Amino acid sequence: MSTEFELKDLIKDGIEKLQKASDLDATVDAWLLAEEVLGITRVQYFINPQRLVNKEDADKFFKFIDMRCNKIPLQHITGKQEFMGLSFNVNEDVLIPRQDTELLVEMVLNYLKQKIQGKKVKVLDMCTGSGCIAISIKKLAENVDVTAVDLSQNALKVAIDNAKQLDAKVTFIESDLFENVSGKYDIIVSNPPYIRKSDIETLMEEVKNHEPMMALDGDEDGLIFYKKISEKLNEYLSDDGMIFYEIGYDQGKTVPDILKQYNFKDINVYKDLSGNDRVVIARKGEENV
Repeated sequence: MSTEFELKDLIKDGIEKLQKASDLDATVDAWLLAEEVLGITRVQYFINPQRLVNKEDADKFFKFIDMRCNKIPLQHITGKQEFMGLSFNVNEDVLIPRQDTELLVEMVLNYLKQKIQGKKVKVLDMCTGSGCIAISIKKLAENVDVTAVDLSQNALKVAIDNAKQLDAKVTFIESDLFENVSGKYDIIVSNPPYIRKSDIETLMEEVKNHEPMMALDGDEDGLIFYKKISEKLNEYLSDDGMIFYEIGYDQGKTVPDILKQYNFKDINVYKDLSGNDRVVIARKGEENV
């Protein structure tokens, strides 16, 4: 009995198994897992689809396929996710970085490029998770001093490892929001938990069963963290400082309303590529106390 398998048969069988498990991205997922296990590209595949794969690699590939069939996120299987062109380690202790969040980082980077010249800028990333926001800003912006905060020790371990791997000098603080934070910041950026508690059961199995609940649950109205963070912003933002929030698709009015309570000005809401409200930006007002 042969202990080797043709590559084309391996990938075909993987796709079929994922399709039977109702994986809507079966073809993409099978290819990504093949690339992870075998280190091949599609170009290499098409040059030699009859390439033989040994039993050890085939077994590993189908182990990963079975994990994906059981709704384990692809990123938890491979242990990584690309974000802003950088590769981040991820596991069940952190929210998997999403493409939508790249808009948040891009808006911070654009602001830094257009508005800030010549001086060192202090940035605080609240609820950092994997560190993808803080590390991306540090890597892609010039003259920034970045601090990142999270309550979860396990999340901070992932973030610290990512910063080391990507050679990004970020200061990490274990803190319940601002509890252990001091000083003033020119920019505070946050992608806090914002899913309504009642909506969590409607999320995809990959999300509700495998991603950290503390990174998802925004309490009954999905707004608890915006309220708690906004309440303290005036204390921790420098004069004319900026807040950048990622928000849920239906929070384009409620989050700005919270910021108005604390006299923030120049409040703007920006949409993601799907046309949903995704980012709120506001400036600290002159009459804040």
